[in-house]
Amino acid sequence: MTIEKSIENALFERVASLVLNPALPVAWPNIAFQRPATGYLRVTHVPNTSRRRFVGSTAPHQRRGVLQIDVFLPLNGGATKSTENAGKVAEHFPTDLKLPKDGLSVRITKAPDIVQGFSDETHWQVPLTISYDCFA
Repeated sequence: MTIEKSIENALFERVASLVLNPALPVAWPNIAFQRPATGYLRVTHVPNTSRRRFVGSTAPHQRRGVLQIDVFLPLNGGATKSTENAGKVAEHFPTDLKLPKDGLSVRITKAPDIVQGFSDETHWQVPLTISYDCFA
């Protein structure tokens, strides 16, 4: 298994273990998904540039990136519930959380960032970004 796949699997498994009440279906990358009229989460993995932190040619690189999770709830329900759900997702990814996978450890590097929500045609969307790194 590649390093990149292991990192992504570690992050996605953590998302899959999230419990919200009421539960929200998850739109995963490149998997068919019918947007429900109710709420849902959308997951996007954005790997960043790797950094060489050590001298040895076989030494691990620092692999950084962002996991973006967008919280969608129906329009005209107020912003508070979407923000609350985004906060619950953020709590599921605390600073310094280590996600082991295939001999690697993916670490959440800081508290997730929740940004201002906005509307699309049918839903209110609140994005949050989760920063991580992995030495591999």
